[in-house]
Amino acid sequence: MISTNHFRNAVRKIGYNVTFIILAVSFVIVGPSEALAQGTNTTNATNATGVSGGQGGQITVVMPAGSLDPNSEIGYDPDPVTVSPGAVIVWDNQDNALHTATSGDPTTAVPDGIFDTGMVGAMTQSQPVTMPSELGEYTYFCTLHPYLTGTAIVES
Repeated sequence: MISTNHFRNAVRKIGYNVTFIILAVSFVIVGPSEALAQGTNTTNATNATGVSGGQGGQITVVMPAGSLDPNSEIGYDPDPVTVSPGAVIVWDNQDNALHTATSGDPTTAVPDGIFDTGMVGAMTQSQPVTMPSELGEYTYFCTLHPYLTGTAIVES
């Protein structure tokens, strides 16, 4: 005969397994990028007006496959990226993890509010982000992986 405690534990384990299966199926149907990458920087996306950058049009910076690994030398490409004032950059996430490109101090992982891609899902691109019109060097980092850093140089 099964004791009441054994029965309760069996029912509890079944409940946990069903919950896990439901979550796993929802990730497969929706995809982890869409389920997790809900945020975007609406200010930068709204202000992106197709202003010419560098060679004209928008510039793409790649978040390469493997940039998730803190022990690799892989980072944003190109780094640094040099653009004209008001240029538009799109970050192309070719990694299998969520990333951001957030301006600020990478040593403290504190954003400065100048630009932010928001979450960029795996194998997707960010919304266009307009660079500042002020000349200078702007460091940025991934808020989820602060060791992933880059620099945008705005010059005439």
